[in-house]
Amino acid sequence: MGLGMGGVVLAATLGACGSDQQEPQCVVARAVSDGSIGSFAATYTLNPGQDATASCAQHKPGKVGLQKYFNQDPTGRDTVAIRAEPVGKLMADAAAKPPKVVLDPDASSQPNSVGELTTEAPGPDNFCEVPTLTPTRLVAREPALELTYAWSNLRIYNTPDVPGTQFIADLSYTENGCTAEYKVRGIWPVVSCWKEIELDTDADGDGKKDKVKVMDAPKCEPHPDPANGRLRGSGINPSFPVKCDPDALICVLTGEVPSVP
Repeated sequence: MGLGMGGVVLAATLGACGSDQQEPQCVVARAVSDGSIGSFAATYTLNPGQDATASCAQHKPGKVGLQKYFNQDPTGRDTVAIRAEPVGKLMADAAAKPPKVVLDPDASSQPNSVGELTTEAPGPDNFCEVPTLTPTRLVAREPALELTYAWSNLRIYNTPDVPGTQFIADLSYTENGCTAEYKVRGIWPVVSCWKEIELDTDADGDGKKDKVKVMDAPKCEPHPDPANGRLRGSGINPSFPVKCDPDALICVLTGEVPSVP
């Protein structure tokens, strides 16, 4: 879910070491150990009045990539880029050899939505705001698919206890002409909550038993449980109310943003 952009410098979330207390800054949580820079676990809640049976109204929870960038102009505003997991997968499938997806070379595709932060520091409510973003748009010829993610009102919560690890945003999602409006909530980091079990079947006839992924909800617990073989906690802030989503098999927020003690 890393976001590639030209002409920008990656914003560091930690300042230089020093004894003086730094002024609060707008930061966006980021991870580097597994390559999933800036990945948040996001839920999509359909806004009231939508047709819940429409194809575009079925968006499932998943990863959303966020990344903050410094503006090279010291007088300019810093920016935040956002990309949803389905877009990242389409881009990866298009780059595969042979490609699994063929993008339309005549269409104006843009995999990232980008917008300016209104301030350098969090506001009185501890939110850093990106009210307007460019739309994400991808058009594929094979399979025939046209996606648009029109993000707006991106708000990233920033306090010493929650340093850019929760966000909320509005999303207008269009899939092949069908449009649905969502409220999107995300938390960092992305934590998987599944385990693999072996079945007493061999559906493909390869002589090996089939394996499936099933929910493992305790992996969302913030505290370790050595008695049950869980030597580490999830790494999710203990103040975040979370559950294991049965579709995405990741730990997702069940409360509002912000969810704080």
